[in-house]
Amino acid sequence: MMTKRLKSLKLWPIFVAVSAVVILAGVILYALFGFNVSAEKPEYKTFEVQYNVVVGLNEKEEDVQKICKEAFAANSLSYDSEEVFEEVTGSGAKRLVYEFNVSVSDESLAKAKSSVEEKLVFTDAEGKPLAIETTVTVNAVKGETFREQSWRAAVAIAVGAVVVLVYTGFRFGWASALSGLTGMVNSVFFTLGFFAITRIPVFALAPLLYAAVAAISFMLLWLLHCMKMRDNFKNPEFARFDAGEAVAASLKTSDKFVCFTAGALGIAVALVGLVAAASVRLLVLPAIVAVAVSLYSASLLAPSVHVYCKRAFDKIKRNKSPKYSGKKKSKEGIEEQTND
Repeated sequence: MMTKRLKSLKLWPIFVAVSAVVILAGVILYALFGFNVSAEKPEYKTFEVQYNVVVGLNEKEEDVQKICKEAFAANSLSYDSEEVFEEVTGSGAKRLVYEFNVSVSDESLAKAKSSVEEKLVFTDAEGKPLAIETTVTVNAVKGETFREQSWRAAVAIAVGAVVVLVYTGFRFGWASALSGLTGMVNSVFFTLGFFAITRIPVFALAPLLYAAVAAISFMLLWLLHCMKMRDNFKNPEFARFDAGEAVAASLKTSDKFVCFTAGALGIAVALVGLVAAASVRLLVLPAIVAVAVSLYSASLLAPSVHVYCKRAFDKIKRNKSPKYSGKKKSKEGIEEQTND
């Protein structure tokens, strides 16, 4: 009796057609228009407070942040991010940096600066001024490129995916590795095609980063399937199944965990994007597409390909297996004795 999971494996022509349409359309649109990318991070403005905590002690840091936030609220200012940087000189100086959208009024920032400078006066328990040196500056920052960072991240993740693929071959068999290679390639080019078609705005070379994320996400999900298949195929009950039935039966035991893992990855990306600054959010959130594509490849396309890879490698093993040859010779010997 054919199960639903086995039926899904027989739909491989549809999966191939969907991937082919997306990839070919993506190639054509990329050749005509390229990706909808921004070469730089959008311009922004910063509000910085530099202060020394060696004398003033760390508890005054919270007071500095409170003063800044009160000044922003009084001038109807909303910041995108807040970070504290320690100077590498070992002097104990720190920089409290608030990032604002480039459209924020310079006049409002100037008023907030004056307010903060007036209130940045700290005293000890006896009312004596603490020697905390403070400096407040407001800057307009030009766009920052992501070119070098994107390339490095993409290469690092892609190399990691290849290493995992080789590991898959030695650990779970080369049938799993070939199926994984097919799924990984599909994940990469499907992701690139998707961004070329949908014209989602992304930073320069970010599509390469998303493609690499899709590759490594796919390999993670595919490894989960492979681990379960390795354990299941050792079960004597699976010996009576053909390749398609065996793969389908194994997938039924790993599908939920794989979907849960992909969902956790997607939620993690979404949470990072939601709490990050607006400029960083534009870089992070599209990675959800890469995770979704990797789930499609790991749960539908790669398993369908694996049926044929497993069938071919099983046939090779049967033909070269010493046990099989021994049984064959034993059977021939018995026949000869019977004839004699």
